[in-house]
Amino acid sequence: MQPIHARYPFFDAAREAVGELGASVPELAESGDPAVERGRERVERALTEGTTAPAEPGRWSDEAELLSYPVARVLVSLLSEEKAVEKYAAAEASTAAARFAEDVTSGDDGLRSTTDASVSLPQILREFDLDGAVREERLAGAERNRSAGATDRDWYRVAVERYLLLSDDWGEEWRLVNRELADGEVRVQRGELYGSDGEGLLVEAVRRRVAAGLPFDLGDDRRDALEDALAAPLSALRDLLGERVSVRDIDAVVPDLFPDCLDELLTRAETEPLDDTESFALLSFLAAIGLDADGAAAFCADTTLEEAQVRYAVERLGEKRGAQYPPPSCETLEAYGICTNQNGHRERANHPLVLYRERLREMPPEERVDWRDREPAQS
Repeated sequence: MQPIHARYPFFDAAREAVGELGASVPELAESGDPAVERGRERVERALTEGTTAPAEPGRWSDEAELLSYPVARVLVSLLSEEKAVEKYAAAEASTAAARFAEDVTSGDDGLRSTTDASVSLPQILREFDLDGAVREERLAGAERNRSAGATDRDWYRVAVERYLLLSDDWGEEWRLVNRELADGEVRVQRGELYGSDGEGLLVEAVRRRVAAGLPFDLGDDRRDALEDALAAPLSALRDLLGERVSVRDIDAVVPDLFPDCLDELLTRAETEPLDDTESFALLSFLAAIGLDADGAAAFCADTTLEEAQVRYAVERLGEKRGAQYPPPSCETLEAYGICTNQNGHRERANHPLVLYRERLREMPPEERVDWRDREPAQS
């Protein structure tokens, strides 16, 4: 196998490399191979953070990284949740698109790759049968681009048939009527080719490849065997999926009523960085109680949380993006050392949203001041 296979495990050559390694998922699980833990992390980060990149870069070997991909696909299939498949495929695509944009450099021809783990644009296009359908714009419009502070390499021409196939139902700005179309080609910017904010032609190409065949049709016998082999990581992921709390829609931001464990996290965030689990717990709670990306960024402005991180997380966890995973339960937070039953709050409720809802109900409406109503006066 080669490093590029670990970086892009959905490439055809990577699938062949997996076959050459000859390790089945049950065998990996039985031997305690690191690929199983990395596969679990891959799915968990896809569901909670919209990425499949490792939380600790450099921790995993290329072989573990490569083999974690088929492990992750099996885990997603065993979860039997349509939303889990959608989120996983979207996260793999988003991660890959960022790597594509990073790999393709402005060498002599603008298309070079720099390491044996990198790819060039022609390689990417061949992989998805897009060679001949996408080309760099070099002469057409070059002077106009430069006059706007850009270069001719900021733009590409995409065959209209492939453009329509990949950009179907993406919104008004992607409609042909709002595009420059000439000689059967649509003009797109670099970011629209590689992808940003979940939309982009190459993002969509990867998403479709990853989603193809998921969930696997395993059959009862094979499913039972795989569930036994992957019992531990599957249980952890099911716990994550199962943390759904039946509460009425909450749209009130009253910091004085925050659950004790999350209030403690917020206080700590004002002076010290939070780890990934702590950040997710806090930001998923903020999204669940009604803050959008702008509101959450303003709310966390005086903390160590980076604005880009806050916006990215809340956009993907907020209701408008179809999030189905609310904040972790107190039981899960306890496992991570976040919830220590501060002030005995778990005697009333074992989930942050339930406790928060109860506190909101108890507070007289005339005393309940939403942070968003008073925030401008504090800025």
